[in-house]
Amino acid sequence: MRRILPILTLLVVSNACDRDRYPQGIFPENPINLSDVNSPFDDINSDIPFVGHSVYLVFSTNRANSQTMDFNLTLFPVDFTWDKTDGILSVSRSNTLFDDTYTSFLNLVRRTESTAHEKGPYTFLENQKNSILIFSREINGKYSLFTEQEVAIPNAKVTNQHQIMDEVSNEMYPSFYGRNFKKGAEQSTQGKPEKLIFSSDRDGSFDIYEVDIPSGDTPMQFLTDERPKAIRKLGINTASNDHMPFMFGDLLVFSSDRPGGFGGYDLYYSIKTETGWAEPVNMGPRVNSEYDEYRPIVSEHANFTNRLMIFSSNRPGGLGGFDLYFVGIPKP
Repeated sequence: MRRILPILTLLVVSNACDRDRYPQGIFPENPINLSDVNSPFDDINSDIPFVGHSVYLVFSTNRANSQTMDFNLTLFPVDFTWDKTDGILSVSRSNTLFDDTYTSFLNLVRRTESTAHEKGPYTFLENQKNSILIFSREINGKYSLFTEQEVAIPNAKVTNQHQIMDEVSNEMYPSFYGRNFKKGAEQSTQGKPEKLIFSSDRDGSFDIYEVDIPSGDTPMQFLTDERPKAIRKLGINTASNDHMPFMFGDLLVFSSDRPGGFGGYDLYYSIKTETGWAEPVNMGPRVNSEYDEYRPIVSEHANFTNRLMIFSSNRPGGLGGFDLYFVGIPKP
């Protein structure tokens, strides 16, 4: 698959006498509906494989299965365009007619489709020739982790099922992290994942767990190793549901229905420190609503002063069901 530089290009719309009045892009302080992507059905659980001229957004939707309402993964290219003259951000579907990178990744996503539910996608570039898509698929009423790998033969499937803990609990929303690992960067600069974080209802309600990746293993070697794994429950969990985690650097974002929120499920964040995890902080009424906010993801883009966060919500004013929203959050 041809790779593209890990930058979000700022498209210049300016005249000679007034150019670069707003040289740095800013993602909005309040959530905006991704209306060019959403549908009257449920659009949830997104991920960004890597950041380039266009943002390739992988997410789960039941729009194609209006009779059965099965959730499958889909891929939409999105352009975030910053006007340096007027300081205005515009968002639109990208034209990918002749984009080999998009076509290759679209084939990878399409190979995950089944008659079951697929949710919680997470992408990882293991090397220049192998992109890995991790997701959860419902089998016999329980979600297990699966992987689909990029292969040279079109439409060939290399799908593997992975059980981290046991067969009686749901295992969902995987995410890698490590001291030098940065999701979405080029393979040469992204660093090596050291841990896998995910959520499971092993003890009744959903909690967030982590497990070490052996230093000599690649992520795929770790996932396919059937030996028992030393799994730890994070100390930030509560008696409520702490769910849908995502790591970006040392930032953990997740969804929880713990007491003290603004609605059903709210978005929270915690920072990984040398001594453990900082006390989770509610993202507040600017981001959260009286309804449910699900599965946040975070990415960082060159020439923008803040980070991009995308999440799903069933708040009023959307196109229907759960919609995807985007908002800016501060850099450290």
